[in-house]
Order: sequence, then C-alpha cells, then structure tokens
Amino acid sequence: MGRLFLVEFDQTPEVNFYCCRTCQAHIVLAQHCFSRMEELREGFFTNVVNVVVDERTRTQGFSQVEDIHCVRCNKPLGWRYIPAQPNGTVLLKLAHLLFWDGARLLNADTLLDPVVDQENQEDQGNQGEEDEDDQGPDDNVDID
Repeated sequence: MGRLFLVEFDQTPEVNFYCCRTCQAHIVLAQHCFSRMEELREGFFTNVVNVVVDERTRTQGFSQVEDIHCVRCNKPLGWRYIPAQPNGTVLLKLAHLLFWDGARLLNADTLLDPVVDQENQEDQGNQGEEDEDDQGPDDNVDID
C-alpha cells in the first residue's frame, strides 16, 4: 500500500470547512453545503474530499445507498444515493464532523447554520460594546 496524500484546506479566518470528528481530516468546504436538515443532523454536500466510497450497496429507507468513510480513519461519515445524484451529491452525518469557523473547531451537529451562527457571534460581541454606552430609556431616539 502506498503513501496516503490528503487534501488540506487553508486554516485561515476566510476559509470555513468540515472535517472528520475522529481524525480531523478535511472533508468539504462549507460553501459546498447546499442543504442542512437540522432535525436529522444531516447535510447534503458536493465536492467532498478525503473520503472513500464503499461500493457495496445497502437499503436506506426506500433507496439504495453506498456508504462513505473517512480515508484516514475509516470512520463512516454518510452515504450517497444510487443512482448517483447530480454533481456528486452526498449526505453526511453532522454528528461525525467538526466545523472550522476560521478560528476554532466546533461540533458540526450543534450548529444550526455555521455561517449565520458566526455572524450572530460577531454581532453579539459588538452589542456588548454598544450596551456599555447606553443610558437607558431616557436616551433621545428618533422614531419614524
């Protein structure tokens, strides 16, 4: 068996991505998530990397699927439907992933929408600074 070469994304504040929760191998950029089902803790993704597809099919509900595993640790991450979906679409279990938000790794299954959550955290940080200057209800406020 040869040496394993993994695709790695830049770990900068401008790049958000998902990685394997077990070994932290990079799996998919956040921009390639086109649907998240929060109640099921799953998401549909395109352009995944560092995964291997188990060619043995199995039944999932009413569909035939092939399991997808992390290429580094062989952890099951999700599956793809047969016949293959357009653009290589796969379903990944968020409970098996971490999310790089540009500064730290977070559990992907606890985030409602990583991009929105990140913006909300930034807004909350800014609100704290503004709240210190608030004088209360006696402030002059223009209401249209």
